[in-house]
Amino acid sequence: MHMTHYICTGGCGGVSEKEGTCQAITCPKHGVPLTACDCADGKHEGKQDRDAKEEAEKNKKA
Repeated sequence: MHMTHYICTGGCGGVSEKEGTCQAITCPKHGVPLTACDCADGKHEGKQDRDAKEEAEKNKKA
């Protein structure tokens, strides 16, 4: 059985059992609300990797 957990999608790899915001100072999504995830395999359905890649691409263009 799996539980809902919360992940940062900014590339820092942050995971929490409670809702909140990213606490990693060096993360592009520091202070941004974590994303709910219900995965059972710990891979977070690719959400962390996909969103971090999109964020990096966005920062390259800026």
